[in-house]
Amino acid sequence: MGSGKSTVGAKLAQRLDRPFVDTDKVVEEMLGMPVHEAFNSLGEAAFREAEQDALSDALRPDEPIVLATGGGTPCAEGAMEWMRRRSLVVALQPPIEVLLARLVQGQEHRPLIRNQRGKDLQRTVERMLLTRAACYGSAHITWRQNLNSTEAIDEALAGIQWRLDA
Repeated sequence: MGSGKSTVGAKLAQRLDRPFVDTDKVVEEMLGMPVHEAFNSLGEAAFREAEQDALSDALRPDEPIVLATGGGTPCAEGAMEWMRRRSLVVALQPPIEVLLARLVQGQEHRPLIRNQRGKDLQRTVERMLLTRAACYGSAHITWRQNLNSTEAIDEALAGIQWRLDA
């Protein structure tokens, strides 16, 4: 959440000339409502089920794509293993200060942190990162740098190009 998956993913897709799929957008289309509304009105379990359906559909075709998932999507049972078998998995882990600054903006649309402020927000985010660390740690690659510029994205992409060409 807030790591830049949608923004960086769209830029990578453009650079690689591949389609971009954002599972949050797919879930919104499936359920006919924004993610935060689905989470609140249908509940987390139904939302997570829709996320897994979106992930499965996105990874099924053999066409290379750039995929951005929701923050919890890879942590569902079997999801990361499926993603690793079907694709090159890159985890985005910007510095905590960058993450927190992003999350404060648009916080009302993030059900897991909507009512958090200051140190409470930081503790909640740190706890979430810790809880998901094992899952995220099994990604093929982790980018910890702030990818807010074209140059930073190009540099990160250059580091994995050999894997994409294989």
